[in-house]
Amino acid sequence: MQTLTFLAADYANIAEGGKLNVMGIFRSISSEKFPTRHPSMYLVIKLGAELGEHGQKRDMSVILRDPIGKELLKTTGEIEVPYSQSGLQSEINIILNLRDVVFPIAGPFQFILFIDKDQKGSLDIDVIQRKAGLDSNVN
Repeated sequence: MQTLTFLAADYANIAEGGKLNVMGIFRSISSEKFPTRHPSMYLVIKLGAELGEHGQKRDMSVILRDPIGKELLKTTGEIEVPYSQSGLQSEINIILNLRDVVFPIAGPFQFILFIDKDQKGSLDIDVIQRKAGLDSNVN
């Protein structure tokens, strides 16, 4: 299994025909005060199957770690690797809707993707302390 895409966005869905729609990709979050809460974010993951994986089930987990490596959040699930209908590499689209994620301090945070017990990717999110009075946004 290989990771083809791993990103954070304001919104994502899978349209008819398996098309992945993503809006508002970001790599940083800013806040005046901490702890801060991010109301809704979507983690978008696209995996590519390797030869011999078709029809197998795999355990997937995503862990969020804070700047000192402490685990803040963990989500798990099982994925089944589909057979390719076209003879091309099978792809698996995964969208995780995370609500009310709390970031206790400013600093570099990291989402880590595991398939079974193998790390398959990571996504860095910088949480930045914004000075009072500046425009609030997610980058």
